[in-house]
Amino acid sequence: MESLKSKFTKLDKKKKAVVFAAVLIGIYLLISLFFQYHFFPGTEINGYSCGFHSVKKMKKTVEKSIKEYEITLSERDGKKEKITSDQVGLSFLDDGGLEKIKNNQKGYEWITAFFQKQDYPEGMTFVVDESAYTNTFNSLNTLDKEQVVAPEDAFSQYDETENAYHIVEEVYGNTVKKKKFYEVLENAIKQKQKEIDIDKEGCYKNPVYKNDSPEILKSNTLLNRYVSTDIVYDFDDRTQELTGKTIHKWLSVTDELKIKIDQKKVKKYISNMAKKYDTVGVKREFTSIAGNRVTVEGGTYGWKIDQDAEVSKLIKQIKKGKQEKRAPEYEHIAKSRKEYDIGDTYVEVDLGAQYMWYYKDGKTMVSTPVVTGDVSKGRGTPTGVYYILYKTTDYTLTGQGYESEVDYWLPFTQMGVGIHDSSWRNDYGRDIYTYDGSHGCVNTPLEAVKKIYNNIESTYPVVVHW
Repeated sequence: MESLKSKFTKLDKKKKAVVFAAVLIGIYLLISLFFQYHFFPGTEINGYSCGFHSVKKMKKTVEKSIKEYEITLSERDGKKEKITSDQVGLSFLDDGGLEKIKNNQKGYEWITAFFQKQDYPEGMTFVVDESAYTNTFNSLNTLDKEQVVAPEDAFSQYDETENAYHIVEEVYGNTVKKKKFYEVLENAIKQKQKEIDIDKEGCYKNPVYKNDSPEILKSNTLLNRYVSTDIVYDFDDRTQELTGKTIHKWLSVTDELKIKIDQKKVKKYISNMAKKYDTVGVKREFTSIAGNRVTVEGGTYGWKIDQDAEVSKLIKQIKKGKQEKRAPEYEHIAKSRKEYDIGDTYVEVDLGAQYMWYYKDGKTMVSTPVVTGDVSKGRGTPTGVYYILYKTTDYTLTGQGYESEVDYWLPFTQMGVGIHDSSWRNDYGRDIYTYDGSHGCVNTPLEAVKKIYNNIESTYPVVVHW
């Protein structure tokens, strides 16, 4: 049999266990009761560590921290600004949020709180005085117009010394997106953030195109191709060169970085070139075969640039970056492109002397008196520099009240004025044209016109002057 002492020992151990268990239960219940009125450990509300604190104490803590609160604004270029709670009227809105979080705790579950964190980033509500906030916001240095630098896109700039475009880097500036910044800053203050980086929050206006943007690189390449164009216009004894130093003045870049060639400026360039080099109808200083220095104006002979065709061709060549020597597109051409484009093969009709010469390759081949248009009847031969339109034989001249057969016909105006033989005449020269002149044509002795006919081709000039 067990001894009496042994029995008492066993009984004592049971009592101790019961007592220990009762103590543990009591402690657990006391702690549970404590957490009926206090936040669990690890509880964080709006960044505040609330563990072991009552709602009342947390409210006092929050109220105190609001008075000390300030937020730092980090701006571009290392600048900083601070805003205090007083400046924006920051306050804690006691809307029962803390009570709700605490009441949702089950005190007897306190032991689990040591193994998990309770985070309520929006458990408390903070508000600002909108009027005070707006006034403070509008007075920020970062919004001061005198200190604001607008963003600028990267762009291509022409360098005349190099005849090339170079990319100028973008400017970021410090212009704030005011509406977005207003909201971001207000939310940051309501969340009681200590600092806000305006740039990282995306509240600055930034340039659209950077120096390494594909669009910038592409447009800069195109611009350089365009100004690499080098067209040397060939006018025989003269040339005119068009280079990028002129072309770059015709170029512009759209907001979408598309390259535009100003067609009006191209047209003006070609128009000026035409004024300089076109010779149809221009005033010419002419030395007659007789040695007289005369001025001749008008007529249809000469050069005339086809301006529309040349503008179109030139624009295409600029886009390709062409380099070549060429003649412009012509609407009308003559026998010689030299500055003195009459050349050394032409017919000269001196109305005052009533004489005609055919000058071929620098030598006089035909010299003959003629009868020109009857000035008494208003049918004078038109002056100017014309050209042989065509030539034919056995031709019938017709007009109002007459019909004449001629062996050789060389017209030089579209109105039917030309050089031809006149079998009905026996006499030429002197003042016959004043009372018995032609209808405007140049009446010529048969042998003289025959020789001209056999030694001239169409397009050669005919100079008619007084």
